[in-house]
Amino acid sequence: MINLLHAEWIKLRSVTMNMVLGIIAVVFPLLVTLITAGVSGDKPDFDTRTLLDLLTGSSFVTVLLVGVIAAAAITSEFGFGTIRPAFAATPRRVRVLVAKGIVVVAAAMFIETVVVAIGLGVGTSLATSRGAAIDLGSVPTAVPALVGVVVLAGLAALVAYGLGMLVRSTPVAVVTFILWPLLAEGLVGALIAVVTGSDSVVNWLPFQSGFRLALVNVDDLGPGRLASGLYFGAVGAVLAAFGGWSVNKRDA
Repeated sequence: MINLLHAEWIKLRSVTMNMVLGIIAVVFPLLVTLITAGVSGDKPDFDTRTLLDLLTGSSFVTVLLVGVIAAAAITSEFGFGTIRPAFAATPRRVRVLVAKGIVVVAAAMFIETVVVAIGLGVGTSLATSRGAAIDLGSVPTAVPALVGVVVLAGLAALVAYGLGMLVRSTPVAVVTFILWPLLAEGLVGALIAVVTGSDSVVNWLPFQSGFRLALVNVDDLGPGRLASGLYFGAVGAVLAAFGGWSVNKRDA
């Protein structure tokens, strides 16, 4: 398994698209957070909660981009036929799929950890230099939200990876993964709200629930932070399981 993990890591980091998306996934939220902290740190309403909201909110872009990387990691192998020699070298396909899944999830969480560490550290320094009072201890949900956004990145990568195994097409997997949280869940949630008369139902949709992992303030209209993580993780696990089953049943 160690050799498989090493091989999958080499594949992941050697693709130019993955490197570019990884850089954007790190740079974008940091630019938003650090520029805002540097420019607005002297305003009376800029405090610890504001910095946390900036960092976790902009990190949703990172979550989507690492998901794209995870989906393309498997769909590109089917598209270019490179999955065949991998399966030939390791006849037990599940070992290859598990190794790739571990690598993409770990990479996603690492990228988000870098964003959180730099954003929090440098953002705090910039804000305090402008006179803002930044104290994580003043916000009880600070650490859960920061840990939550890292976990969210890993779970989103798992969802995208499972989706990629099911559809095997990079454009289809990427478009579906992007439009699912940005458009589809909003439309479905609005329809359900009209039918049921309750606006809280949308919070139970997979991605809307998963996003609650990274919220500084989690309201009572949907699942709590832990329940959200377990629910979204279950969605990812089911997709990955069905995706792995389909790969085993179909020709490479």
